[in-house]
Amino acid sequence: MLNFCTAYSQSSNEIFVYNWFDKNLGVESLDFENGPAHLNFDKTINNNNRYYISEDFKKGSINYNGQDYFDLLLNYDTYNDEIVLKPYGESNTTKINIIKENVSYFKLGNERFVKLETLNIPNFRKGYYEEVLTGNDITLFVKYYKEKKKINKDEIDLVEFIPKYEFILLKDSKSYLVNTKKEILALFPNNKRKINDFYLLHRDLKTENPALFTKNLLKYINN
Repeated sequence: MLNFCTAYSQSSNEIFVYNWFDKNLGVESLDFENGPAHLNFDKTINNNNRYYISEDFKKGSINYNGQDYFDLLLNYDTYNDEIVLKPYGESNTTKINIIKENVSYFKLGNERFVKLETLNIPNFRKGYYEEVLTGNDITLFVKYYKEKKKINKDEIDLVEFIPKYEFILLKDSKSYLVNTKKEILALFPNNKRKINDFYLLHRDLKTENPALFTKNLLKYINN
């Protein structure tokens, strides 16, 4: 079962009204302000981090208990699969983990993430997935996660976060893993030439940014 809301947009007037109520009621009164503190004591190598892109927070929105909240400072901790909120602005150091059970989806910039909890596929990893519409009523879900590796450098204990990915395709109301070229070819046998050409032309992108490679490939196949 896919546990996410399909509503994509609200009018500018609706967003303005939501923001006005949130601002005038005060951030302490908002429904999602009861999450635990977000703590990060990582000492990392090469300035890498546990987050989706960087330690910087971006403007975003969440759907929490069925209510949309806009214009929030958010980040995505991909190591712990947690949405992190800065409730009092950029200059304040307070950070909160938003309670996952009450979240349906969230947005960071223009990227939308939905919560998937139960899918009938092998070794399914539940949690937040980026939702990417690829065309032809086919949706790609991208799972970003990181594994922690401990390193001792000059007698100092450090950690390195290694990016990992999982790709799931929703096609004809069924979910499929598409982590390999073989799995993609099995779903699109009539596009074998296009798939092979794309792999050949974009080998560097596949190594440097597997998520972007897969998103671009599926859009290329389905458009």
